[in-house]
Amino acid sequence: MQPWRPASPFEEQLAAAHAAEDTYTCLSLMRTTEFALPITAAAAAGEEAPRWATADRADGVWLIAYTSVESMATGTGGAVEHCRVQSLVEIAAAWPDLEWGLAVNPGLPVQLLMPSGLVARLAAPAMAEEQSTAPDQVPALVQKVIPYGDLNTVFATRNGRVSGYVHSLADVRHMGSPNVLLDALGRMAEEDVLIDDEGSTYLMRWPAIGPDLYRSPYGGTTERACAAVEGWVIEEPPFIGTGLVPNVEQAIREYKVDGICLPHRAEIVQVTRAGQEHLVATWDGDRGAWMVRVRPPASGELG
Repeated sequence: MQPWRPASPFEEQLAAAHAAEDTYTCLSLMRTTEFALPITAAAAAGEEAPRWATADRADGVWLIAYTSVESMATGTGGAVEHCRVQSLVEIAAAWPDLEWGLAVNPGLPVQLLMPSGLVARLAAPAMAEEQSTAPDQVPALVQKVIPYGDLNTVFATRNGRVSGYVHSLADVRHMGSPNVLLDALGRMAEEDVLIDDEGSTYLMRWPAIGPDLYRSPYGGTTERACAAVEGWVIEEPPFIGTGLVPNVEQAIREYKVDGICLPHRAEIVQVTRAGQEHLVATWDGDRGAWMVRVRPPASGELG
């Protein structure tokens, strides 16, 4: 094997942090880089689907990734010539098995072994952690898809509390139509109850005040998978447990809330088939009531 040399300023910084046993800097660098994931020549030619390259070790199965094509060539002794490039968030969104870990630069002087739970927390950090790095930042906006048949029930609710899964608006703002949004969220199976006969969907949207209340749903579909990621949530598939929505082609952060109080002026908006938004109602925290501007027809009145 040829001796390894940093191929970029990034790898020079990684090598320095690794030599200094500065784990914090090493992991911080993992958040911002892109990885070369080895694939076969057939996959590179489009003749087969890319598969995860893995290594079986005494301490488990590890996905293989390198911090550059040059490092991949050195680490594999030139045996691997092709790769796909993904960020850590993209890797976490498509994670194949929570009992596996991620081996970065295996066999090289800058090797890092990252269990799935660590990968999840680096790729989709808790909201409180993100906001602690920028305490003066405006609270992030989150939203929750509302079944159109539940709108009248929501409007009649006076306690202003919300439970369930919400997602980051910043990650989906560019997605216009309801079908594109639901597909990105991995919820097209619920199309019949989330998109009305006119092709519209409805979103409850508000600023996430009190980030500790918005917990990243690390976990799995079994107790074993949940334990592997050191999580706290067990859900039915397609739940993936890495803090991201169940869509391997998207990187959308989601959070789980339990009876949080909506802030004053939270909104419910209608997103039309054409991707236009219309304000439907605003939450009046003083009155404890939804101020409905344009009441959408009840489910039985549609069409």
